[in-house]
Amino acid sequence: MKLIGVVVSYEDGTVLADRALLSPESAQVTLPARLISLIEILDQFDRRKSFIAEYGSVRFAIKHDSGRGYFIDFNAAVRRETLFNVKRLFSQSAGQRELNGRFAHMLSAIALIGACLEVATTPALSGKSLVEPAALCFLSIALLVVGHRCFAIQSL
Repeated sequence: MKLIGVVVSYEDGTVLADRALLSPESAQVTLPARLISLIEILDQFDRRKSFIAEYGSVRFAIKHDSGRGYFIDFNAAVRRETLFNVKRLFSQSAGQRELNGRFAHMLSAIALIGACLEVATTPALSGKSLVEPAALCFLSIALLVVGHRCFAIQSL
């Protein structure tokens, strides 16, 4: 018997999360009595959106059969909402935004230092030799603005 996490989602936004026991040989899921009673009550008033079990970092749908009870079909893994979790890139936590801001500030400082060193080590200054330092200065300013934007966004 393995301990797994189960999540039941309903159309109105109600989410029930609990632990259950799974027999890997028979794919039988034993739900706690409190979860079964909550599911029975909520099924009378709302439409179930999903019933998911997470087993070994893979999500599976839980099926219900009147004679067999609750079971997992191991052949049908539930796909995540987004491919490669791209959604996580655009919905960052406050801590992630702060770290991204610090990283952008660090890159900004490195670009500015690189521009200064390039100008200092160039033997003869000309228009061609100032193109790369100018690009690095522009990149430094852009990264500085990005870093400040990361710190300015308030946590929702």
